Formats: sequence, C-alpha cells, structure tokens
Amino acid sequence: MRQRCIGERGPLVSALGLGTWALGGQWGRRIEPGVQAVRRAFDLGVTLFDTSRAYGGGAAEAALARGLADLLPAHRGEIVIATAGGLETRPGVRRHKLDPPGRTVRNSDPAFLRDELLASLRQLGTDHVDVYSVHWPDPTIPLAETAEVLAGFVREGLARRVGFANVTAGDLAELVPTGLLDVVQVPFNLLDRGAEKDVLPRCQSAGVGVLGGSALAHGLLTGALHRDQAFAPEDWRAYSHAFRGEDYAQLLDVVDGLAAFAAERGHTVAQVALAWALHHPAGVVPVFGAQSPGVVEENVRAAGLELSEIELRELELLVRTAPSVGSGAGPASRTEERDDVH
Repeated sequence: MRQRCIGERGPLVSALGLGTWALGGQWGRRIEPGVQAVRRAFDLGVTLFDTSRAYGGGAAEAALARGLADLLPAHRGEIVIATAGGLETRPGVRRHKLDPPGRTVRNSDPAFLRDELLASLRQLGTDHVDVYSVHWPDPTIPLAETAEVLAGFVREGLARRVGFANVTAGDLAELVPTGLLDVVQVPFNLLDRGAEKDVLPRCQSAGVGVLGGSALAHGLLTGALHRDQAFAPEDWRAYSHAFRGEDYAQLLDVVDGLAAFAAERGHTVAQVALAWALHHPAGVVPVFGAQSPGVVEENVRAAGLELSEIELRELELLVRTAPSVGSGAGPASRTEERDDVH
C-alpha cells in the first residue's frame, strides 16, 4: 500500500483509509463482518481508521476497537486512529431506529468536547487518538476558541493532531490563521465535489491535510445498488433524497456509465472512484467504508490503479449530469429547532 502524508505536519498514513460509519448500526445490523474487515484492512496495508462518537453513540468506536484489539499492542505506532466529537443528542424524537431517542445538535462547549474525547478513548481502548476532530462546527462558539480547546488536548497528550470535519471556505478563513489546524475532513467523491472549488485549494495552500469522507458516495459508487433497492428501516439512506425518486434514478444512470468505463478496463466502479480521488492534486486521503473483508480486498487494489489524463477527462464527462449527493446543512446548532438532518 502506498503512503501519503496528511498535510505538512502529518501523520504518514496509507493512501486509503477505512471508515467505520457502517459499524455504528446506521447502515443496517451486519456489524461482525465489518469488524473482520478492520483486521483484513490492516493486513493489506491500511493504517488509517476513521470513526466518530456520533456513529451509533460510540458503537462504531467499540466495533473498531474489537477489530484492532489484537493489533494495537504491537502496532500502535503504525495505526492511525481518527475520531470526532461535538455532536450531542438532546431529548426529542429519534430519526433512525438504532439512534438514541432525541435530536442531534452541534456542541463544541469545551467541557462537552473533553467528555466526548475521554469517552472515545475508553471505547477505543487507547490512551490517545492520532487525529481528533470536531464533527460539525458549532456556530455558537468562535472557531478559533474551539481550535484552542483542541490544541489543549494535544498538549495533554490525548490527541496527536486535531481538526474539523464538514468545514466551509468561510470556516477555513477563521481557522487557518490560528496555525492550529492540522486536518479537515470533507465529503469528496466523483458524485460530491462541493469541496473542490474553495475548500481543497485553501487546504492545499495552507498545508492542511484532507481526509476525503464518503469516498464511495454512501454505496452509490460501489455499483451494488439497484433501482428497486429496499433499505432497512435502520439504514439512514432510506430517508435521504439521494436514494429515492428521480435523483436516485439519475444517479444510477450515471453509475451505469461509470460501471461500463470500469469494466472495459477490468476494474470495479469502486476501484475507479477511489483511484480518481487519489489522483486529485490536493493530496486527499480517500476514506471508504466496507462491511466485509472481501470488499476491503477489492477496494484496496485502487491504490495501485493509474488513470491517464484522457481517462480522467472521460470520467469528468460521465459525471457531469449527476445530481448532488451532498450531506445538506448537517445537524442543527444548539439554538435551532430543526431535527431533520443527520
């Protein structure tokens, strides 16, 4: 597995990272194969494992810990664990069957973030995380203040590097001058390129590392979904506009074109999608999810896949009509009353 540095200050990680949102139960109940996928990923050279306190209220962190349990004692120096906090569940109606009752809001209160980080460390079975991020910026607290709180975690030895996920160009304008921002994570894939215009160039010029979340567009870029797909009630995609109606039909048409492109070259859609992300000049580290060891084995082959300039241009043409699969506005701030987004 090739390696690349996340930004100017590191860490050095595998070119592809394994995400664990699916291990939190919000994609269905098949957790155990995903735990096995974690171990298989390491065997194949993956050293970056991304999770969050918000994924099943710590369930994904616990599942990741199970997958890494036999590896951490001998390989902690090689394994890079990235997790995030700063989302609080408040009383209300649950959105998904496996979610705790309540509504999710952004909360970057220093005491809350500290409690979240300590809970993550207990769940993960480690005394530090390599990257700790705020999952969604809290608009009620200045970002520079939150960055100082995160820097304090580094000084305490609880985290090695820190960052923010789901940032905008405006957020970066506040964060970059602090000199405290190591990493950002934003959705980035062939079907969701909203970060490409402003966020990625700003990170590149500032030496800030970028983790490309949702590298397979929540399963759309696996080529495994079909037009009459029935998602389980606990699967968040059952409630997303991108997975129903005309948007979904149009997206699958685009994926069909990508599948033909990949098949002509002896690859899968997922391999081509991950290779495309790896070719981006911003040095993005794509993070993909996998619910079985076999899927990991297939996807990591993308790290060795080269795409020509002509092929990259052809991919641009194939996705030009695709509807957006962006994550929307994200969770509400603590002063808002909406609870319609995840």
